[in-house]
Amino acid sequence: MLITVAVVPGPPAFVAELMGSAAHELDDLRDAADRVVSRALSDLIAVSASSLSGCWPSGSPSVQLVVVGPGKPGEFNVSGPVSFSSFGRDFVVPALVEGQPSDPTLPTPMMVARYLASRDIAAHPAHAQLWASAWWITTSGDGHATALGQQLAADGTCVGLILVADGAACHGRKAPRAQDARAQAYDDGVGAALASGQPSRLAQIDADLGDELGATGSQVWPALVAAAGGDGIGEVLWAGAPYGVGWAVASWRRFAASAISAQA
Repeated sequence: MLITVAVVPGPPAFVAELMGSAAHELDDLRDAADRVVSRALSDLIAVSASSLSGCWPSGSPSVQLVVVGPGKPGEFNVSGPVSFSSFGRDFVVPALVEGQPSDPTLPTPMMVARYLASRDIAAHPAHAQLWASAWWITTSGDGHATALGQQLAADGTCVGLILVADGAACHGRKAPRAQDARAQAYDDGVGAALASGQPSRLAQIDADLGDELGATGSQVWPALVAAAGGDGIGEVLWAGAPYGVGWAVASWRRFAASAISAQA
C-alpha cells in the first residue's frame, strides 16, 4: 500500500559540492527537497507503527522505501559510496552499508537521490535503515511504470516513494534545449496536478509534449498513478526553472498518513 510520496528533481546542479560559489543559488530548492524527503520517511515510520495503517499483513508492520527515477528499466544497488568525479569534482557520498562496492553505472537521477539520502541521514539518523534497505529502480514509463505501481499497490507492505523527475528543459535562452514557449504551461500543468492530490490528473499530462520539451516526469508518473489508486493530500513545496529546466518539489500523502503522522 502506497502511503507517502516525495517528488524531487534530479540535476547535478542540485549537489551543492559540485557548484562551488554558485551553490547558494539553489539553497531554497535543497531545503524544500530535504523537508519533503524527511517528511516522507517520517510518515512511513509513523504509519507503519499504527494499527490503523492497514500494513500489517502478517501481524507485524512492514515497510519499504522505493526510489524511482527515469531511464531504461533497471534495478540498482546503491548501498556503496557514490562518486561525482565524472562531474569535475572529487566528491564522494558515503556508503549506506559499510563494505558495499560503488556502482559506476548509476544514472544521474539515482546519484542525486543518493545525495539526498545522505543529507537526510545526516539530519535524521533513524532513517538510515530505511535507506539501506530501499529498492532503487529506473523506469521508462508506459507499461513498465504502470506495472511497478500496480505491484506496489497490491503489496501489503507500507510503501514510501521517492520520485525523481525533471520538468521542461526549454525555459529561456539559457536552457539546455532551444527555448520553447510551451514549457511554462506544461510545467504549470504538472505542478497543478501534483498540488491537487489527485494522481489521476498526472495521467492527463501530454507525455509526447513532455518528451519534446525534455521533461522526464512522464517516465515515472504512471508508477504513482497506479500505486496511489485514489486521491490524497498534495502539496508543491518549491517550483521554478533557475537554470532553464523546470524543477518541482512536491508530496502526496494518503489521507490516513497525514492523520496518523499528525498524532505521532
